[in-house]
Amino acid sequence: MSKIFLPLFLMAVSIASCKKAAELKYDSPDNIYFDFDAATKDRDSIVYTFAYEPGKATDTILLPVRISGKRVNSTRTFKVQPITLGTTAVPGVHYEALKESYTMPADSGTFALPIVLYNKDAKLSNESVTLRLSLVETGDFGLALTGLSSAKIVFSSKLEKPDWWEMWLGAYYSQVKHELFLISSGTIHMTLSGLDAPKNLYHVGRLNSFLADPFKWVGENSSKGYVLEQKNNTTYELYNSSNAAKKFVLRLNAQSGKYYFIDENGTEVI
Repeated sequence: MSKIFLPLFLMAVSIASCKKAAELKYDSPDNIYFDFDAATKDRDSIVYTFAYEPGKATDTILLPVRISGKRVNSTRTFKVQPITLGTTAVPGVHYEALKESYTMPADSGTFALPIVLYNKDAKLSNESVTLRLSLVETGDFGLALTGLSSAKIVFSSKLEKPDWWEMWLGAYYSQVKHELFLISSGTIHMTLSGLDAPKNLYHVGRLNSFLADPFKWVGENSSKGYVLEQKNNTTYELYNSSNAAKKFVLRLNAQSGKYYFIDENGTEVI
């Protein structure tokens, strides 16, 4: 009898333990957290640049939010707020002000939190700004998962000199010339391979044509949305109609009688 009783006893204990675990699992409060890729070095951070689309005025970053707990067949709300310490981005200038609350859809355990970034501040060409965010506890969700309730977005419109630049465009580099290359060439990058010379030289040629006669280029590429606005007898400004805050200065050289774009160092772009 004892040999039969022992397995039955162990089975009963096991069933009781499972039932208790299930009760703990499903009766525990639902929590919310940022679900970034744990494999990344800075798992709470996103780095973004407008640099590769100089005419772009806004973009939306989607932050992954997830619940720990059960899904329900009704909507629930959660809140997000900026963290003052470490945040240099200004609402209305660098990003769209956050909503009072956000809605987790019914029968869902995930949400893509939209953060709208602005490319309106000229300073973004030279420096990054940081937006630090924190989830806020609500009646629907707690924040029991320590260390997963905050996120950071670092963004700018800065460019860095690519490794292929000198091979195809020479020693002179500036962010303005790089941006003009992106506007006119139709590509983001080139290669270091000589086998790609025809393709790369084609892109270089498009940039040179643009620099030689930006007025003609604007006229022939009206679909791109760029405008040359005259400021005075010697100066124009180039900008995209969707982002008038981002402007490039085009100035007459009195000696040569030609117009040149002026880079961030006050140098003529050639």
